Amino acid sequence: MQLPNHGANPEHLVRSLHLSQSENTIDFSVNTNPFPLQNHIIANWNQYIESISKYPDPSSEQFIEFLSTKENVQRNQLLLGNGAAQLIYLLAMYFQKKKVAILEPTFSEYREACVAFGCDIEGIIMGHPWELNKEKLVKRCQQKDVLFICNPNNPTGVSYPPEDLIHVIQKLSSYNVTVIIDEAFFDFQEHGTTLIQLVNQYDNLIILRSLTKMYGLAGLRLGFMAANETVIASVSKLQHPWSINGLAQQIGLECLQDDVHVRNTQEFMKNERLRLFPLLEELGYEVSNSQVNYYLLKEKDKKEDCLALIKFLIVNGIIPRHTYNFVSLQGQYIRLAIKTTEENNYLLNVLRRWRETC
Repeated sequence: MQLPNHGANPEHLVRSLHLSQSENTIDFSVNTNPFPLQNHIIANWNQYIESISKYPDPSSEQFIEFLSTKENVQRNQLLLGNGAAQLIYLLAMYFQKKKVAILEPTFSEYREACVAFGCDIEGIIMGHPWELNKEKLVKRCQQKDVLFICNPNNPTGVSYPPEDLIHVIQKLSSYNVTVIIDEAFFDFQEHGTTLIQLVNQYDNLIILRSLTKMYGLAGLRLGFMAANETVIASVSKLQHPWSINGLAQQIGLECLQDDVHVRNTQEFMKNERLRLFPLLEELGYEVSNSQVNYYLLKEKDKKEDCLALIKFLIVNGIIPRHTYNFVSLQGQYIRLAIKTTEENNYLLNVLRRWRETC
């Protein structure tokens, strides 16, 4: 059984399990905002489309200038990428053959990128409920060169206290360990805290961010990293020219100015979590303590993997995200996105039917 390594690939998942995809399938494996493009972006589409015939600004000056002001970091502390994924691979290239620690379970692309560039990788596994043990983490990483942390974490949705992360950064700075914190989902939290401004204080800190998730720009590919000037200058030399296309620059800049969209999304996600999670627990499911727009789910009274549940969901028009390729989860959970209220209600009904048939 060869399942896809990422969500948002329902056809591959269905084919791998020798099933048929029903009509009107809802993809709960994709954890982007269910309310993506705003009306004013659609209204200005003809303006954006003109950029297709023009070469984009190779330095993304206008975008970087706005981002620098918005995040309160220097322009030479920022680097745009063709999605955060490109930046992950650039960092793996920059740290190639180094000793890398990854806080697991987490986004599989950190490991895949580091494997591609010959890094010596050690996974540091957090057990349920996936809380950060800062002292254990510092002790395990003293002999490493790099530590990857996803915060809020993917796939658990758990968010780590900023003071604990700062403690780890501070302690590991004395051992010359670079801490890479991926904040791709931080803006889905109602009161999320970014550590991006700490790149002014700690030379061993790198922050990754994505516009793909909040603004639904998966097809355009746009992310950025923040770090000290020396790291940015070195990593930028590894990036191929014209990485950020003109459409991504224009629409991304428009999105970053839409604070109302972000606040509305945060409020919706908080309210849906507060509504959904107790209902799921009443049905006999265990749900991770997510603070964002996705969560892990398993049946409380079962220890085997979720393959039977996955097949049941697919047959009933729901595509979940399997967890076979997340270190330590071994398929015992599924990851589900928080989507519209109507779609979430449909999911609840299907999960209720599953419990009734078991």
